Amino acid sequence: SLAVLQALEDGLKKADADPSVKAVMICGENGKFSAGADIRGFSSPKRRGIALGPIVSLIESSEKPVVAAIEGVALGGGLEVALGCHYRVAHAK
Repeated sequence: SLAVLQALEDGLKKADADPSVKAVMICGENGKFSAGADIRGFSSPKRRGIALGPIVSLIESSEKPVVAAIEGVALGGGLEVALGCHYRVAHAK
């Protein structure tokens, strides 16, 4: 969702600007990393806002290590986020 993308962008920029932050970990909640995009957004008119591609680029270009902590599903855009991270750690499930 746009809210998740915005939170990722805000968090990454804040972490990059904070010298006390040594690394960033991206994780989901309730046993799911990401189920992918909200399909309701596919049929709605294009909204201004952040897109996934620039978020993945922001992750890739971070000078601090970014780790994807994957548990459960990592589908669609969530998988793209995980692959953009410098490291990935996956739960056995």
